[in-house]
Amino acid sequence: MYRAYWQFYKSIFPFIVAFSILSMLYVGLLWGFVLFATIGLLFGFVGFRAFYNDQFYFYFNLGLTKWKLFKVSFIINLFLGIPLFGILILTISLFLGRFTIT
Repeated sequence: MYRAYWQFYKSIFPFIVAFSILSMLYVGLLWGFVLFATIGLLFGFVGFRAFYNDQFYFYFNLGLTKWKLFKVSFIINLFLGIPLFGILILTISLFLGRFTIT
């Protein structure tokens, strides 16, 4: 069961990252991360629905509704996003010196 959730998250992750990179370029690093952790997941679902809509039947046959997939993907996104954001801040601080998020 956990593998199905992880497989779904891996399918929507490229859409989330693409949205997040574009948002970071437009609104900055901090707000880009906030959008990655929250609204980016919605864009991941839209991308999955546009390109892989037939695969929802696979998850439905496993007993996973779209709402369950969304909830678990949100949790995974937060647990992956917080350490990635910390690593990004540390890397930028090492190369640029003093770094402020604002």
